[in-house]
Amino acid sequence: MKIFGYALVLLFPLMVALADDALYHCPMHPQVVSDKPGSCPICGMDLVLSANEPAEKTSDSADYPKGHDAVHLSLERQQMIGVKVAKVARKSLFKKVRAPGRVAFDPELYTAQKEFQEALRQLGRVKSSSLPSVRDNVTRMVESAKIRLRVLGLSEDQISAIKPQSTITESLLVSQKSGIAWIYAEVFEMDLRNIKKGQSVRLTSNYLEGKAIPGTVVSTDEVINPDTRTAKVRIRVQSTEVPLRPESYVDVEILVPQGEHLAVPEDAIVDTGEERFVFVAKGEGLFEPRKITVLFRAQDEAAVAAGLAAGESIVTSANFLMDSESRLKGVLSQMGSENQH
Repeated sequence: MKIFGYALVLLFPLMVALADDALYHCPMHPQVVSDKPGSCPICGMDLVLSANEPAEKTSDSADYPKGHDAVHLSLERQQMIGVKVAKVARKSLFKKVRAPGRVAFDPELYTAQKEFQEALRQLGRVKSSSLPSVRDNVTRMVESAKIRLRVLGLSEDQISAIKPQSTITESLLVSQKSGIAWIYAEVFEMDLRNIKKGQSVRLTSNYLEGKAIPGTVVSTDEVINPDTRTAKVRIRVQSTEVPLRPESYVDVEILVPQGEHLAVPEDAIVDTGEERFVFVAKGEGLFEPRKITVLFRAQDEAAVAAGLAAGESIVTSANFLMDSESRLKGVLSQMGSENQH
């Protein structure tokens, strides 16, 4: 019995559209329509009086998606359902290529440490030399290597930890002073054609405490790993706030420029599967559904090829409720037209 009652309420628009009496609908569920005041059976809100006159159309109705019509909303109603608008503008868009990355050592720092080790080994070999000049030359080499390590950010304790035959510890592989580190990202074969030297990179990780570290693409390997179908992309980053731990994993986002396009927020687009459209704010509470052609999506925005012009205002929130209202208006307009014929 309850289901039957709901069905009657939902079918009411078809039953009363041919009549000239005033109609009432739910502000939150526009599909609920009645020919008399009452409450919405879904949410309990009071039904409000629907405007009798059709919405004024300021553009060709051929631009409207199928089964939709323009709607009028009072300022109070807009505030109630949370309508927000934004200007359409041309801007530079970027696609994201995501890949796992690994923190590697700083090649310059690594080379400096290897040179210091070699100088220490030579010093050990010439300690018993009878030629003071040979010992002095090697001693100067050791001191010169030490100075270079200090310049690159190593402390005296870290330098003292480097022995002639020891393996360089991971804690010494990234310069703490300069913050310079290298990331090796494993990028899938299908995305490599989009990766170019100099592109911007964004790094995130759980241990970075919500911070994002910027970086730059330096080079891309020419050889594809046959097992993973990926290639290494070498990225240079500089982080002075949060030190990067060698051999730790990070999430890499490479920003691939797509040029300048007319852009709209992705949340503004209503996608029915057959059509994509937005609601254009025409002023004085009038909102028109407008079909658009989307070229591609980039991050949280979409590039629009047709249907909009720069400077127009579109709805970016409450689109679901706006869509329901527009569908209701479309049904009523269609039934009214058929009744006139």
